[in-house]
Amino acid sequence: MKNASALLGVLAFAALCTAVRTNAAGSIPNVFLPVLAGVKAKTRVEVLLPSELPRLFSDAKYASVGKAAADGYSVSLYYDSGTGDAGFAASFEATNNPRYSPRELGNIRELKLASGLTGFFRPVNCGGSCAPANLWGEQGEVLYQVQLKLPSTLDEKNQQGIIAAVANSAILAGPR
Repeated sequence: MKNASALLGVLAFAALCTAVRTNAAGSIPNVFLPVLAGVKAKTRVEVLLPSELPRLFSDAKYASVGKAAADGYSVSLYYDSGTGDAGFAASFEATNNPRYSPRELGNIRELKLASGLTGFFRPVNCGGSCAPANLWGEQGEVLYQVQLKLPSTLDEKNQQGIIAAVANSAILAGPR
């Protein structure tokens, strides 16, 4: 039954993904290209970015570097430049030797990711405003995090399937 659920999640993700053209960095969405070289030049952490993004994010046209340092990086995608959190679509982060483990966080669900990695999923959470869906995964001493601004009306199982597929895409693509 678990294999059937995993297969359905992969098929659903494939149906939601945009086509990705091969470019100088290999198979990577073009939105990452303006920032990739700068991040790679400043960090010693392996840069993991997805090969594909769900169609939901096809209008995300701007990438921004929040951090590019020896011990980690953060790259965010936005629908509009200069609109701050209102235009936020997604983020991809890594921290070497983090001060916390995702196991310490509340409201998480453990799941298996590609290459035998364990992920920790937290769905969209709405209070005064909605926090994005999150997925953390540890690879050696590095903690990776993916955030996706998904609709709060999307059930948790579909949120988990989408964010896990994005993370798996990055894991399977390997370091950029």
